[in-house]
Amino acid sequence: MNLTIKSKKINDYTYELFIKANWEDIKNDFDAAKKKVAKEIKLPGFRKGKVPENILLSQYINSVEMGFVQEFCEKYYIMALQKEKLTPINQAQLKDIDFSYENDLSFKSEFEIEPLLKLPKFKKNMVSVERISFVSNQEEVDKTIDNILNSQAKAEQIEKGSKDGDFLIVDMQELDDSGLPIIGKKEKKYIAIGQDPIIEDKAKSFISKNKGDKVVIKIDMGEGEKNYEFSIEAIQRRVPPKLDDEFVKQMDPNCKNVNEWKKNVHRSIDNEYKRKSDEMFNSSLIDQFVKIVNPVLPTSMLENYLNNIVNEVKQNQKNQEVDENQIREQYKQFAENNLKWFLLRKAIISKNELSVSSKDVDDFIKEALEKNESQKAEIERFYKKESNKNKLSDDLLDQKIIEMLKEHSKIKNKEQRTSELQGAQNL
Repeated sequence: MNLTIKSKKINDYTYELFIKANWEDIKNDFDAAKKKVAKEIKLPGFRKGKVPENILLSQYINSVEMGFVQEFCEKYYIMALQKEKLTPINQAQLKDIDFSYENDLSFKSEFEIEPLLKLPKFKKNMVSVERISFVSNQEEVDKTIDNILNSQAKAEQIEKGSKDGDFLIVDMQELDDSGLPIIGKKEKKYIAIGQDPIIEDKAKSFISKNKGDKVVIKIDMGEGEKNYEFSIEAIQRRVPPKLDDEFVKQMDPNCKNVNEWKKNVHRSIDNEYKRKSDEMFNSSLIDQFVKIVNPVLPTSMLENYLNNIVNEVKQNQKNQEVDENQIREQYKQFAENNLKWFLLRKAIISKNELSVSSKDVDDFIKEALEKNESQKAEIERFYKKESNKNKLSDDLLDQKIIEMLKEHSKIKNKEQRTSELQGAQNL
């Protein structure tokens, strides 16, 4: 089919196509639309779908023309896109449609595409980025080990001497203002000393108590402050295991003793801080280059991204009523930054012909297996999923991009003691 196509670029991401098709080229498509309409028409004296053509064209020409336009304009629009080698990112708006029986068809279509991003010439020290190296301390190691020990603690029954952190099984009896039990207001409860509502001064009332003791206090158990008598039936205490070589081998069979395990814990903490440092640095690096290039975002691209965020928020809140406009405003900057990086990333990959081969992926997995023999089965099972391998391929490609950006950046290294961070958080 010979289409007359005139392409007009409205802005960096919006195009308008003028499309014209000669009657002789679209006649067969019009006949197909005519037959489709004819099949649905039923007139007195004629079987359904057997209306003579002269009657069809005299009485139902408007329906035939409308059906033809609705069905085949889209077809000609797609053909025009292919010829112009354009890929829309939104639903086109068809307008100025001009057609009548035995005449040529013409119309316009307006749509958006991903803008062609022109990258600046990359040079040395284009941006300045700070890299923070976190320096951990022994206190963090000790706290981490305490947390691990507490996570492995076992409950033991205590007869006397309750203390903060203990769990109590009690009969809770509500009392009236004179201190007498209210009939029908007694129930068994499982409470923890030091956890809401048994906190601060209330918690002190339950310290150093024995099995069988009674505690009378005024407290809010969810229905406002009332007088209660707590009869302690049982005291449970979580007792952590002893930190020795036997415990260490249970946690990590490859560790020989406590000191070696402590070093591993410290190394794990440092690795986590390094991961955090890398994330912060990479994010700052990307932000700096996005600011320099500042890609123009198509309206529909941003709108679709925000629509997806709104739908995700709705799903997470189980379709409860949400203020969509508030969500859009809240996530607008986030969406713009992500989309600008998406466009910039794509342009960098294209211009520098960056790629990740299947060998790169396989080599990474092989190295991961060699470094983590104890987790071999889990790693192999994880990467059996094609989606996980594809995600790894994208991550490796991102690493190549980051390395390229680093080559054109001035990096300022700064040490940050984690104890100072903790102090600031506690203020």
